Amino acid sequence: MLDHGILGVVDRQVRTWSVRDAEVYAAAVGGFSPAFAIPLLQHGGPHLGLTGADMTRVLHAEQSLWLHRRLRPELPSTVTKTVENIYDKGSGALVVSRWESEFATTRSSCFVKGEGGFGGERGETREFTVPGEPPEAGFFRTARNQALLYRETGDVNPMHTDPEFARRAGFPGPILHGLCTLGITVRGLDFTELHARFTAPVLPGDLLRVERWPTGEFRALVDGKQVLIGTVRFSEAGRSPEVRTIVP
Repeated sequence: MLDHGILGVVDRQVRTWSVRDAEVYAAAVGGFSPAFAIPLLQHGGPHLGLTGADMTRVLHAEQSLWLHRRLRPELPSTVTKTVENIYDKGSGALVVSRWESEFATTRSSCFVKGEGGFGGERGETREFTVPGEPPEAGFFRTARNQALLYRETGDVNPMHTDPEFARRAGFPGPILHGLCTLGITVRGLDFTELHARFTAPVLPGDLLRVERWPTGEFRALVDGKQVLIGTVRFSEAGRSPEVRTIVP
């Protein structure tokens, strides 16, 4: 059973990164973007710290990212993680955690199936929509070993590599990290803010249809079914390069 004592728990770690880390990320998602900051901040994966939860019943639900300044290699950064909220969604609990540093902040929501009904607040739901205009669309064929490539960024959740673990979770086999699908979808974009919701699993080997709009909305689909939806705020002209982008 999920330990609600994790609410409010604060953890601090000092982290550094190298150009090699950026190269590993780019190889795992087919290109580079500021979303690289997410695995740097929450190294190990968004599921870590959910004490007492049955990890076969944990799903990554949403992810947000705010860029504050340019990320520079080799400079140490203190990352502070806080478990902000545990919401009661009825069929499960939604655990919201935030990782903060001087260069970026990321927030992750994990849904723990079967842990709802404890009488807590339901919490607000962010609405995601896409414009009615046709998007720019492209395709990305994920590799059979795509999850193994993304694991090299530090996310070692067995849901993505262990067939028996994935089957106990109700999947036919290991599923792709949601953050890998996100990285593929926003690769090549320069942005300062991102919000995304994971709506269906992706299996390594699936063909992703990536749709993006010039106003910042994006989504990914497999066989016509939406698996990811979100939006970014693009870098604003005239802003200091210290906050505009992350460059490996």
